[in-house]
Amino acid sequence: MSTPVRWIRLLPYWFLLFTIGFGWFILAPLVGNIIASFHSSLASVILLISLYGYTMVALGLLAGWISARFTVRSALLMAAILSVIGLVGRSLSPNYTILFIFQTVAAVAYPMAVAPVGSISESMSRDRAHTITGISIGILFLGMAVGAFAGGILLSAIKLSGTFWITAVLAIMALILIIPGTKNYPADYRGRSLRGVFKSGVVKNWYVGLIIASVSVMFGGIAAEVLSTYHAYATTYAYYGGLLGGLTFLGSALGAIILPPLFERYRFLRKGIIITSFLAFVSVFSLSYFLSFLPILWILVLSFFFFGFFGNAYWSMAMTSTTNYVDDPAKAGFSTSMFSVATNVGVALIPVFVGPLFLTVAPFAVTLVVALEFVGFLISPALKIKPPAEAGAT
Repeated sequence: MSTPVRWIRLLPYWFLLFTIGFGWFILAPLVGNIIASFHSSLASVILLISLYGYTMVALGLLAGWISARFTVRSALLMAAILSVIGLVGRSLSPNYTILFIFQTVAAVAYPMAVAPVGSISESMSRDRAHTITGISIGILFLGMAVGAFAGGILLSAIKLSGTFWITAVLAIMALILIIPGTKNYPADYRGRSLRGVFKSGVVKNWYVGLIIASVSVMFGGIAAEVLSTYHAYATTYAYYGGLLGGLTFLGSALGAIILPPLFERYRFLRKGIIITSFLAFVSVFSLSYFLSFLPILWILVLSFFFFGFFGNAYWSMAMTSTTNYVDDPAKAGFSTSMFSVATNVGVALIPVFVGPLFLTVAPFAVTLVVALEFVGFLISPALKIKPPAEAGAT
């Protein structure tokens, strides 16, 4: 029997996720101005962006443990408070060292907010878990996309300091909504022991999360550099590199928001997972080949967008699938936090080691990435979903 979802209860959480994504990737178009204003290097500013991924690796399991051993509300309150402290401090920072400290504080809000998503989706409605997780992750990526697109516009209108303050004000609004909005939230807990959370089968899901996220980040990071090697993009490579990265985030947001709810509603989850994994593989093949050997802009635009669209929908469903290895909403949050940690381990490693290969040995790099994504497609039929008796999802 389907459990009705009180969607209005999710709005404070979704707004918090949006503000975290917005405050995170608004830095991407501001890199040059941050370098100039804080007298820092490119590497040190890129580190500010990467901190979010590093905090997930370092603290993701802790965040999942907090949500499981205490309450989801405690993790979300911590996330909102840390986001406010970090982003207000970032707006007031007089030098790079202080900026780095407050950016780290803001970044810790990311694992604290994302880790409980499994508990939230399972306790709100086990029938609609894919829908809730997909929309939640999609809104995070929507915030990232809006930040990436809006950063340059805000910078020209209200300068760097004003742009930073916009993110701080949104974080304050999120905290104001979270305090009353998460009271008694979520309600369905049956236990707090984490015994039995890990099952060996979940490693398949981790692989999907790792490869989809790391390849997305890698191509977003190297697009401009690869385009700069072509004469046709000698003066526009930075602009188009940013555009392609933003389109990936936009596609990721729309894919996660639209496809998992659609597949779940029409009882198409198993086939939906296989279809999105295949189309993600096709998109990454097109993306890597044309970026490396034949940079036709309209094909790259479609490839980046559709890899985000299908890839993140697959990623979201693989994340929700991890909750099917546990029988308690409290454990579900820890399960999705393990998935997030595995994902960000890939983000920390693969772009660093594989990304440069596209500039030195492109044929090998293309073959490697396509092979990794093909394995992700091959294992898609084996991802665990709820049996028909529970959710009607086949």
